[in-house]
Amino acid sequence: MKKSLILSATMLTLLLGGCTTNSSSNQKESSSSPKSSTRTVKTSYFQNLSNSAKRNVKFTFKLNQDDTEDNTADPVYVVSATIKNSTNKNIKFDQSKFICVLPSNKIISDKTGTLTIKAGETKSINQLFQKMPEQGTLGEGYIEYLNSDNKLAYTKFTHNIASSNNLTEQKLITQNKDTTANSTNDDTDSSESSSSVENSSSSESSSTQSTTSSTALTESQARQVLKNWADSDNVDSFGGYSLDELETIKGENGNWSFVNDDGLSWGVSSTGEIHAPGDPMQ
Repeated sequence: MKKSLILSATMLTLLLGGCTTNSSSNQKESSSSPKSSTRTVKTSYFQNLSNSAKRNVKFTFKLNQDDTEDNTADPVYVVSATIKNSTNKNIKFDQSKFICVLPSNKIISDKTGTLTIKAGETKSINQLFQKMPEQGTLGEGYIEYLNSDNKLAYTKFTHNIASSNNLTEQKLITQNKDTTANSTNDDTDSSESSSSVENSSSSESSSTQSTTSSTALTESQARQVLKNWADSDNVDSFGGYSLDELETIKGENGNWSFVNDDGLSWGVSSTGEIHAPGDPMQ
């Protein structure tokens, strides 16, 4: 009987010892196993981002009076920028491609070099624009990157601040239709003045097209107007689709249509009116 008890105790000890060894071995293997590789973060220039990604990059512009300039008639300002990257990508900017478009002229950034803002990071550019006239701070004008497809904010400075949030303000969109047209016409004045009027009907047609373009919304503006309408009316989706999933179609007279895969269409007229599916576009 004693021998049996001793034998049983010995076997139990060996069994427990083996479990402990295996457990320690497993812990060592687990601790020594390689960790999962870190995901590579993509880097892209701002103009190459999707529209939805661009909306996750927030711009804030701050105005400061510059007393080194002649402020006798009107104050002269400098404009600095703060950029917050809330995307999952690193974003690059050519600092010389920031443009302030005003009704009478353009102010180009004299900064040089490439600015990289990592995902989730915020960076500032001191004195991005110089010699900003007081008239240019009242809302008639906008700041863009590279071209008008990348509007960053209207130059409506409230308490010396203008941000990308004001791009959806209908009053500023309407106020800047002429500014957009004048900016385009500045580049085409020389070609227009050199062309002779040989056909009156052709001239009338060109005049009609010019009038239409001066009152039409850009695709970006139309999309922002539709988004603003959806937010204000608590519209959760567009027939089960997000705004970014809708196909964009440019119609006549400056109208835009946003169509989902089921054929349902939401229209934005040149005056900023919304036409839900089934509503006729004026």
